[in-house]
Amino acid sequence: MKKRLIIILPIILVFIITICYFIFRFKLKVSLKDNRDVIFGEEVNLKDFILDSNANFLDTYISLYKIGNNDVTIPYIDKYNRKKEYNFNINVIDVDEPIILANGVVTSYINEDINLLKNVICVDYISSNVTCEVEGDYDTNKIGKYNLKYVSKDESGNSTSKDLILNIIERPKYTNRNINTKPNYIPFKEIYDKYKTDNTLIGIDVSRFQGNIDFEKVKNAGVEFVIIRLGWYVDGELGLDYNFKKYIEDAYNAGLKIGLYFYSEASSMQEVDSIVDFIINNIKYKIDLPIAYDWEDFNDYNYYKLSLYEFNNLAYHFMDKLKEKGMDSILYASKYYLEHMWFIKDYPLWLAQYYKEVTYDGDYKIWQLTDNAKVDGINTGVDVDILYLDK
Repeated sequence: MKKRLIIILPIILVFIITICYFIFRFKLKVSLKDNRDVIFGEEVNLKDFILDSNANFLDTYISLYKIGNNDVTIPYIDKYNRKKEYNFNINVIDVDEPIILANGVVTSYINEDINLLKNVICVDYISSNVTCEVEGDYDTNKIGKYNLKYVSKDESGNSTSKDLILNIIERPKYTNRNINTKPNYIPFKEIYDKYKTDNTLIGIDVSRFQGNIDFEKVKNAGVEFVIIRLGWYVDGELGLDYNFKKYIEDAYNAGLKIGLYFYSEASSMQEVDSIVDFIINNIKYKIDLPIAYDWEDFNDYNYYKLSLYEFNNLAYHFMDKLKEKGMDSILYASKYYLEHMWFIKDYPLWLAQYYKEVTYDGDYKIWQLTDNAKVDGINTGVDVDILYLDK
């Protein structure tokens, strides 16, 4: 009898499971849109691609950053109120045209070699490899005006062009003249008196190029803070500013508020990680102000093969990593490149614009208004910065 039960019970169990499977089985039926193209980085609701279904699909908002086919997953509720997932495919496309940053008029002397792509930036938001060419005929051995075009094309086939006028002229004949080469510095006191308020601090930023600095005299001249270059990453090598240790010690002893900046030519996340570790390992004093990310090698930008998306992510990866370490950061950038290459996120901005007033439309925390000021205690010209306490 026991043997018979042992044989019968598994059969009964299998029968019950089979009956339950057929009773509670749910076969998902889904009809998808034929066109599932989405724009790179654009937020979409995956539910919008479902035309019809016998399940209740949930709103699922995502942004995709890989060109081509992407597998995506969307949750749904079946008729038995069970939560499950459904996978399908989306195609991410690039519709943005490249950007050409270049002068529209170039002048050169007759019989002189000329590189029309020097200092020209051809860049795309998504593509890291774009072409950059000059179309049209010209003769550097013949005086004249030549109507040419800059042309750039990205990897998705999007293209853009910009008109270029090349003027080939006769080389002028120069006469000997007495030229006054004495620097025309702006007195720091003049800047201080104009911009000092209850909501501002007036400071300077320095690197080894300022040479020996008497920070006691700098402090007595009215300088309230100093932003010191900690170091640089150039040609694959990390370096500490030759005067960093002395500068930060003397500035600290003089009672100045201290910030730092790092000059970077990083082109990968791994390089940025190394930079952040380098910075953290070399900070031995209390830092009052944010640490700035300074990327300025725009004349050679084409050689880096960076899309604008990648370029911006390097900066914000730098700042995110410092935030993880408990340190504040700031982006340093000039007005021109802010308007053409940077995409500002939730970090403060140190704006460089050498003008009597700011004409940049966005928000900024610090304004670098000149690189040609004279401060007691420094023998060279120096950058002056306005820090706004209420911004």
